[in-house]
Amino acid sequence: MAPKSLLLAALLLVGLVPLGAQAATASVRITGVVPCSAGSSIDVTKVSVFPNAGLQLVCSDKVVASTTADGTGSFLISISGVGTELLAVLLGNHCKVVVITPLAACDASLAGVTGTLTAPLKLLGAAATGTTGNGGILDLGGILGPLVQIIGSIIGGILDLGTQAFTLV
Repeated sequence: MAPKSLLLAALLLVGLVPLGAQAATASVRITGVVPCSAGSSIDVTKVSVFPNAGLQLVCSDKVVASTTADGTGSFLISISGVGTELLAVLLGNHCKVVVITPLAACDASLAGVTGTLTAPLKLLGAAATGTTGNGGILDLGGILGPLVQIIGSIIGGILDLGTQAFTLV
């Protein structure tokens, strides 16, 4: 999680994301696969998937977006025109994907299970839009790389996020 916090701090220090500003916008894509299981740190490759599950993106206890998983349990939440305040919340690890469909909908044996499946987000990368040449996904998982390029890719570009493991809470 440190790279996200470092990136946000760098954005704020460089002054490209002034606190409270909404001038710069980006698009955000969040992808994942919903497991049909109860437990903690559920590995979706080892359990069945949850087709047609209703999902919400919740940031700081506020529903930001909703979607439904497809027949394979995969989902995409796409948000355009995301301002710097929501970007800061997303990069500050204050958002999660929440499954709103009861687990019994994917497996009747889970009818007695109480709780909600949730998954925190992880940063997958950023893609610049409207650029020529190397406008593809920039890897932000290891070294932050040339900070100016990354900042330029996020502001006015596409921020790709994925879910970490789902947990029943």
